[in-house]
Amino acid sequence: MASSQDPLRIHLSLVSHTNIGKTTLARTLLMRDVGEVADRAHVTETTDDYVLARGPDGSELVLWDTPGFGNSVALAKRLEGRSNPIGWLLSEVWDRLTNKAFWLDQRAVRHIRDISSVVLYLVNIAEHPSETPYIGAEMKLLSWIGKPVVVLLNQMGKPRSPEEESAEVKAWETALAQYDFVKKVLPMDAFARCWIQEEMLFTAIGDALPAEKQSAYRTLQSVWRRSRQAAYASSVDAMARHLWHTASAHMPLPVPSLKERAINVGRRFGFFKDEHDAVADAQTALASQAADSFCSLTSKLIEVNGLKGSGVSKEIFRRMNTDWNLAVYSLDPQSAAAIGTGIGVVSGATAGLATDISTGGLSLGLGTLVGGLIGAVGGLGAAHAYNLTRGKSGADLSWSDHAMSGFLLEAVLLYLAVAHFGRGRGDWEESESPEFWKTACENAIKAQKVSFKDIRGMDPDDGVAALLPLIDSVLKRIFEELYGDRSEEPEAEPETEEGEAEA
Repeated sequence: MASSQDPLRIHLSLVSHTNIGKTTLARTLLMRDVGEVADRAHVTETTDDYVLARGPDGSELVLWDTPGFGNSVALAKRLEGRSNPIGWLLSEVWDRLTNKAFWLDQRAVRHIRDISSVVLYLVNIAEHPSETPYIGAEMKLLSWIGKPVVVLLNQMGKPRSPEEESAEVKAWETALAQYDFVKKVLPMDAFARCWIQEEMLFTAIGDALPAEKQSAYRTLQSVWRRSRQAAYASSVDAMARHLWHTASAHMPLPVPSLKERAINVGRRFGFFKDEHDAVADAQTALASQAADSFCSLTSKLIEVNGLKGSGVSKEIFRRMNTDWNLAVYSLDPQSAAAIGTGIGVVSGATAGLATDISTGGLSLGLGTLVGGLIGAVGGLGAAHAYNLTRGKSGADLSWSDHAMSGFLLEAVLLYLAVAHFGRGRGDWEESESPEFWKTACENAIKAQKVSFKDIRGMDPDDGVAALLPLIDSVLKRIFEELYGDRSEEPEAEPETEEGEAEA
């Protein structure tokens, strides 16, 4: 048995009533699949240990996934009685012969007492202590264990606003205030937590540890933090590359011939509906590129954040009817008028035009890219505007600044969705983001006064380098609004010191 007295070993025991979600949370914290997850009681039958982080000095932060408390009332009563000879005989001999499962539960609790540095007690947020008898019994078990406890609120459902989440935490803090061994109450939904909330958990663990463990823990927390910051930095880099690729994309438009000008005029009156349209082709080509880039971004974010999944399905895109914001700079007034006429007709036909993206069979109305997953609808959420800029011959079609702000919003919302998707939930799935996320993103983008004009002409390295601090600043503002002073600011640049997190 490992010793809790080893200053280089810090042991965290994850405990709860049966079927509350310990193994699911363990997978989320470890960023890998461990144990068995199923919707039934007593899925975890053994006490298993996993390394959360390993320091360069040989120190280890170990997470123990333990069997759930079954009959908590009987278990608490039996353990309290072990102090007298009859109680000890019942526990060690009678239970072992007549009720081995109950005897194993007692052994698991004794193991938690002997090994733990800090106990992480996971509860179902819907089961309030005053209304759930087993919670009172499990408080007695935790008192008998005699180690500092951090209470984690699980099964919170979809991400909640900061005000709602704070109210839930306050209610549990009040209910558990009588237990002096409870050092902290934190939201930690295994399905929808953010790594910022994990940072809060690691801070709470450090505050609860005895003095002799502090030095090793600071090293281990630094190792863990670097792994999360590296994932954050990789995510920001992927977003910057997506945005530079989209901002710099352009499609050439040739100067229309006399026949093409006549056809463009005819379209305005409803003729030549099936005729080839160079502007529409350029628009759909740009949209296809943006869709492909967004799909690649999704896959990259899933990978670097320790998840699995197939990325974006066709439901992530949907058709939107919007106007095209166009500025025409061409070689002569007649060409400008002709190109403008063609575009005016396209703008009025947005409801009926669609393109099929060859890479994934994604159908986009006029190539308009909008994330159904991230709820980016209206305002900045619609990537809907193009620019026409001077080319060597004719004009170039590219995304406008207004459209790029929409792409930035979509990318940031996508990152938030991925960062809050706990691995214990299974493979990545797209879903609607809460409205308060979109509001926080819009506020951050507006405060940043984002402009893509200078970035368009940069080479890839310079363009990405210019976008990195912009995206980092937007995300920091969002984290501040969502989590306030409870979080440390993430770093944009990953560190590469010795010691790796076991993730």
